[in-house]
Amino acid sequence: MDEKLTSFTKEVDKWIEDNCPKSMRTPMPADEQVWASSNIKFPNADSKKWFDAMVSKGWCTPEWPVKYGGGGLSFEESQILRSRLKFFGCRPAQINFGISMLGPVILEFGTQDQKEEFLPKIARGEIWWCQGFSEPGAGSDLAGLSTTATTSNDEEYLINGSKIWTSEADKADWMYCLVKTDKTKKHDGISFVLIDMKQDEISTSRIQLISGVSPFCQVFFDDAKALKSHCIGGENKGWPVAKSLLMHERTMMSDMESEGAIDISPADLLNNCLEFADKKLLRNEITKHELRNELIDLTMQRVKEESQFGFSEAALTLKYLSTEELQLRWELNIKSLGMGGLLVPGKGSEMINDVVKSFFYSKAYTIAGGSSEIQLNIISKNILGLPS
Repeated sequence: MDEKLTSFTKEVDKWIEDNCPKSMRTPMPADEQVWASSNIKFPNADSKKWFDAMVSKGWCTPEWPVKYGGGGLSFEESQILRSRLKFFGCRPAQINFGISMLGPVILEFGTQDQKEEFLPKIARGEIWWCQGFSEPGAGSDLAGLSTTATTSNDEEYLINGSKIWTSEADKADWMYCLVKTDKTKKHDGISFVLIDMKQDEISTSRIQLISGVSPFCQVFFDDAKALKSHCIGGENKGWPVAKSLLMHERTMMSDMESEGAIDISPADLLNNCLEFADKKLLRNEITKHELRNELIDLTMQRVKEESQFGFSEAALTLKYLSTEELQLRWELNIKSLGMGGLLVPGKGSEMINDVVKSFFYSKAYTIAGGSSEIQLNIISKNILGLPS
């Protein structure tokens, strides 16, 4: 490491010591997550202190330009920052799909006005975003969507249709949404628009899940309004924007721990569950799982480094590998609980409830953001060169 980066590492370490409260260097329970929102809420004073420090420094979006609320760091500096935050066990200062998915898309495809309007608000955690992609009749075939945007006047679209499996839509301020602006075409008739969710013409309905906890909603549009100036990439040119966002989403899902996902170690659970007479076989399974996770982390680092010079084909494997392994992690957690893993949510201790609920929810990991079957098709075509 050169002298400049060594100095930056020391600067980051001192800044963390001075600004990150000790309580923010512990695993984060779900009820202490700080979600970006126009009505942002903090579970305690330390979480607000940590949020304010990260936002004022621009380190929630370290690689974004300073003029958009970012930190203006180089790739190498941002990698050092992330590694030091992870080393100290720092919690994410905010959970924000605008940072991990939408922001990079606006930086790539947005107009100057769009960048100036949305990026600083995203960096400051002022908007809760939801994603309007999947529909009741268009899941795996995303381009087969039927939600329409028709011209109302020179300034507005009227949106009609429905989206489904939309996380936290009932809490969201805005949605980034795929709509059909030309029904005579498939991919070339799609536009990517930003929609204000706070209007009477939009309604949401929660979807019940087996875990008893669900972030998912169905969303209904009945002549909802969207400004044409909020169409990212241009009318009928939304498909490349959507593909770019999906790549960011799959990268985010590959690194769910950094996005504030609850994490419980199967090894720790196994050590605390004394009813097991012979833990050797399960411990071997856990060790193999941890080793595979190390390999996934190394692949993720490779992707980040290769992405500086263009597209990294290895990125296409990450969503499949990481979500399959994450699902296995929760299966190992259930096994580590022994008989406690047979309890239904709400009937055991708080810790057992968290594990059992998270186990049920983990079944969504290999579906959301493109199912494992879809990911394998992508890998087979784009890396192995197999025919469609």
